[in-house]
Amino acid sequence: MRSKLSIVVAAILLATSAAAAERTGFYIGGDLGESSWDVFSKQDAKDLIYAFEDVGGLYPNAIGVDVISSKTSLEDTDFTYSVFVGYQFLPWLAAEGAWMDLGKTSIKAKGDYVYLYDSIYNPDPAVDPYGGSFDAKLDIKSSGWALSVLPMWPIGDSWDLYGRLGYYWGDNKLHLTASAEDTDVDGVPMYSVGGKLNGSNNDGGFLWGAGVQWTWNQRVSARLEFSQIVDLIDLGGSKSSVDRYTFGVVYRFGHEEKAAPAPAAAPPPPPPPPPPPPPAKCGDQDKDGVCDANDKCPDTPAGTKVDSVGCPLEQTLRVLFAFDSAELTPTSIEELERVVTFMNDVPFATAKIDGYTDSIGSDAYNLKLSDRRAKAVFDYLTSRGVDPARLKSQGFGEADPIASNDTEEGRAQNRRVMLIRTDTGM
Repeated sequence: MRSKLSIVVAAILLATSAAAAERTGFYIGGDLGESSWDVFSKQDAKDLIYAFEDVGGLYPNAIGVDVISSKTSLEDTDFTYSVFVGYQFLPWLAAEGAWMDLGKTSIKAKGDYVYLYDSIYNPDPAVDPYGGSFDAKLDIKSSGWALSVLPMWPIGDSWDLYGRLGYYWGDNKLHLTASAEDTDVDGVPMYSVGGKLNGSNNDGGFLWGAGVQWTWNQRVSARLEFSQIVDLIDLGGSKSSVDRYTFGVVYRFGHEEKAAPAPAAAPPPPPPPPPPPPPAKCGDQDKDGVCDANDKCPDTPAGTKVDSVGCPLEQTLRVLFAFDSAELTPTSIEELERVVTFMNDVPFATAKIDGYTDSIGSDAYNLKLSDRRAKAVFDYLTSRGVDPARLKSQGFGEADPIASNDTEEGRAQNRRVMLIRTDTGM
């Protein structure tokens, strides 16, 4: 029994997981397999022998028999089948009604016996038997109706695990045959007797089971199942059970669910729009790529990188000073007026104002002088309407000379203020 049950469990474990198919409606089917009865025992077979002895002698003048040799056997497996009709309410619940034939189980006993005559009676060997042989067999069959519910666990498009809970009500038939043949002391047959006894009773038992179902298509499924009917037949106070190991086929009615049509192919993407026409050519006197109508700095030297309004991205202006002086010269004011015009034309521009000196004088003095020079430019630009928030001034003393401080001409170039744009990210 254990090996058969392990086959069912192994079949269940082979099921592959996937999304469950929706299957509902009426179905019919049948199964067949092997039944295993748990009714008789070896002791029951021996009891047949004891019963034969208890009956007494079959010959009228005998007062008893003694079994001198015997053999017993059990047949507790047989062929079983059922036909059923069911209804699948939900993918996880069905109900079934079935007619089942559980097959039969048998117990056999046979052997040899001798007669026990009393001490007074002196048998005549010519007419009185010495003993003989006997054969007895008891069969039990059962067939009937079963009603059960099947909770199901879909584990794929084609696989379901299911359980079975229900009740079996059957017609249980008992058939007893017995025969005996008397012989003389030499074993020659003399007399024979025999008989049959039939009986039946209607009884039922709880039905449970488990199985795995594979659906080949939406109409046909196959099953492997183990089920058991408990407390079926009562033989002298102990009730029996019957195990069933079956293979079944199911046919379903109702409409077939059509496979969903394949989604239509997506239409090809629209062609990209044609490129915009090239812009109309405009006048660009300084060749910086900005039309003259929008160019705020129309005289930019060739090759200079410019912003969207045509002004240099790097705009450094030089404002020179006399020795030891922070006064703006007329030439410097002329240069600064160009800065004012630029700052007004390009309102997003910002700048830093860096002041420098030559190398004559102490470092501390030169740092203060360079700061005054940068501040002088700052004050002039703000006095001409440039927002102070767009400017920042700082002195750097004699740092970063752009010419040699060993000559007057070089020192004159180092006495300067540099105005550098800060809005270009350069």
